[in-house]
Amino acid sequence: MITHYQQYEIEVIDDEGYVLNSTDNKNHYQNVIHDPADVYQPSAKHGIRVKEHEVEISSVVIYASGGITRINARSPLIKDDIIFICCTNSVYALQVPSLDLIWKNNLDLATCFCIYEFDGDLLIHGETQISRIAFNGDIKWTFSGRDIFLTLDEKPPIEFSDNKIILRDFLGYEYHLDADGRLINDNYTQVN
Repeated sequence: MITHYQQYEIEVIDDEGYVLNSTDNKNHYQNVIHDPADVYQPSAKHGIRVKEHEVEISSVVIYASGGITRINARSPLIKDDIIFICCTNSVYALQVPSLDLIWKNNLDLATCFCIYEFDGDLLIHGETQISRIAFNGDIKWTFSGRDIFLTLDEKPPIEFSDNKIILRDFLGYEYHLDADGRLINDNYTQVN
């Protein structure tokens, strides 16, 4: 996925073939973000490159274990010279254009899928919870439902309407939250 931000071209990819410390990698990066205490086989390897006038000025691969993530249109978000990106069960904030790590925050027990701008903050759609965080990574609130926030029908698991958040879970429950993460109401609809 390629995004244009200011004078930069930013490419974000799933680099499944990347192996830590291997000289045989197809793609090479200037930096690697990897927790040395993480002894498990990585489930996500997200490569990021920043180019200016077609010249690469920085690159990094995030090498992490946890819930499996794949790059999608909503897994990275660029705002105020920071790229926020979901990788496994965490969100990483990297400075643009250097790609230096600003912060990393574990925001779900399983997997973080998407990042949305919401009322001056970020809303993180995780598998087991929804989190509202400030741009500095501070958690304002989290919300969990009866089951994971994925749906079997064509309704999206998360929507926004009139400063409300509408969530749907795997069992067919729909939750309406206010901007402060308080439950306004919930109901059950039969899942086909």
